[in-house]
Amino acid sequence: MIQIIVGASLLASTCTLSFAQDRKTEQAIKHRRAGFTLMSTYFSRLLQSVEGDRPFNPSLVISDARTVETLSRLPWEGFVPGSERGETKAKEDIWFEEERFKKLATELESKTSNLAKVAETGDLKKIKLAFEQTRDTCNACHKEFRKK
Repeated sequence: MIQIIVGASLLASTCTLSFAQDRKTEQAIKHRRAGFTLMSTYFSRLLQSVEGDRPFNPSLVISDARTVETLSRLPWEGFVPGSERGETKAKEDIWFEEERFKKLATELESKTSNLAKVAETGDLKKIKLAFEQTRDTCNACHKEFRKK
């Protein structure tokens, strides 16, 4: 009888740990997806500004660029072990090529910082160039590490 109780207790604690881990993984995926979604929203606003689909307003461009800069630092903590499974567009290669992934993440942060600085100049031509460089970095990471 004691063996059954001990066995049931071990099974229950294992299930609780597994559920807690699944919950942590699910939250990590939600966190990074939310960060990328918001970043995409503000990046799209910048795209509209640099392509002329939205009236060029230097103060809005500065605000959007600063927001993108801040958001570019958020998703990375959501790439925890185990989060390659679940509702995600992340390729498993992220965990096999972690150094390359981290390099691209750092490069994105650098490019978004530069974009925010350039936005403060109000020079549309320079802003467009900084935007394109940032977009190229985003696309490089998507090409390597995002499922279609």
